[in-house]
Amino acid sequence: MLAVSVGGCLGDDPIAGREDAVPVDVVTPDVAAADADAGADGVSDAVSDPDPDGDADPNADADPDAASDPDTAADTATDTATDTATAADTATAPDTDTAADTDTAPDTAATPEDLPPADTSLLSGPPYLMWVTETEVSVRWETTTPLIGRVDFGPTDALGQTLSEPSARRTHELRLTGLAPGSVASYRVVYDGGALPVRHVRTAPPDDDPRPLRFIVWGDNQNGPGTFSDLIPWMRAASDFDPDFALSVGDCVQNGTRAEYRSQLFVPLAPFADEVPFLVAAGNHERYGDPDAELFSEYLSQPGDEHCFGWRYGGLFVLFLDTDLGLDGATGQRACVDAALSSPAARTARVRAAAFHKPPRVEWWFGGLLAFTNAMEAPWVREDLEPLLESYGVDIVFNGHNHLYAYTPETEGGITWVTTGGAGGAIDTRGPFDIWRVGTWPEIAVTLHEFHFLRATLDGDELHVEAVNVDGAVIHDFTVTGGHDGEE
Repeated sequence: MLAVSVGGCLGDDPIAGREDAVPVDVVTPDVAAADADAGADGVSDAVSDPDPDGDADPNADADPDAASDPDTAADTATDTATDTATAADTATAPDTDTAADTDTAPDTAATPEDLPPADTSLLSGPPYLMWVTETEVSVRWETTTPLIGRVDFGPTDALGQTLSEPSARRTHELRLTGLAPGSVASYRVVYDGGALPVRHVRTAPPDDDPRPLRFIVWGDNQNGPGTFSDLIPWMRAASDFDPDFALSVGDCVQNGTRAEYRSQLFVPLAPFADEVPFLVAAGNHERYGDPDAELFSEYLSQPGDEHCFGWRYGGLFVLFLDTDLGLDGATGQRACVDAALSSPAARTARVRAAAFHKPPRVEWWFGGLLAFTNAMEAPWVREDLEPLLESYGVDIVFNGHNHLYAYTPETEGGITWVTTGGAGGAIDTRGPFDIWRVGTWPEIAVTLHEFHFLRATLDGDELHVEAVNVDGAVIHDFTVTGGHDGEE
């Protein structure tokens, strides 16, 4: 989870080593066709999907079974504004159209209310956590019908505080505030008169906290919920690794539909994301059926505009940006990148990282040169963005897009690059007689064509990264030392 893990020493931490899952029947800068079975055995069968085509507005009082073609932009251009209740004003919180009528002060109680188990057949999306800071975290879930939800929370399982939504809706988002930095908080989701089991989240430590932190990075799980589900246990429960948070480098879904967000992302993540908060760098597939990425914005809670932002966690700073928007032009992100990487949060971090979808160099692509178009390659990442990141002393960049593992050790510009596109989408193999080669880049030292994710540990100014496959085996590892300043 997004908060510091004390060097893997689990002790009495209620989060550490958890093997059960929610029993679902189912800074800022001040600003693919493998495993298409969406079953995710043991989880997805229990999640109700009233909108299998993924196009209905979840907060409208419409027939939840209404369906239309999910492969058109019109299908997803629905009203995706998500009402948000928070316990305090948060400048970078997602927009809300109910702010004026929301009581932002949480209620308090001496003991948690005794409630029956929640009816999990009412869940179309199990609870997940996003965007943790030292004192805040967003709790999200989705129901099959409009309901008024709430979150009970506190420093112990006795809870003690309650934050409620002002009105009924299907897509739920409550931002808990006033949490203690670097500590474990307890919470439970309540709706329709019942409560889900208590879960826990660790908040981020102070920036100068020297304790090690751990995190997960994955990419391109789209169209592969079965494989993604196989990887999830190795991210935490089936290993000694207890992450503070997780990062996705995009392509969480194949065509950007509501049904895919449920079956390809939230259902596989259910045993993990109810206690491990995550953030996402948008990929190109999030826009395939949703050109404006409206569902990306509706379902995710992230700083700023949710596409380009900086985020500090302990001694780590991460820049997120959207490689479908570019650096310049009407949707350009240059000003955002400059502001984020020149901020005190970035300049004082022990390690500076970036996370975005498209990498600067690709050697293998399914379909070969006919499929690897200019839009797929995004040469501006290599020609314009890479030198910009070098000038700010970025130490490591996490990418996806290419469905394999590729490691580029520190370049002359000081950046270590790692492509981690192996969380479920069909692997980009070499093809017969190496027919799928689309480039030769001597900078790339290691390429592995297999499903995997990354786990990383920051201890001092050293970031150790391991690539882990579906059997839990480490297939490659490396260490990056942070602290170089770039161009002054």
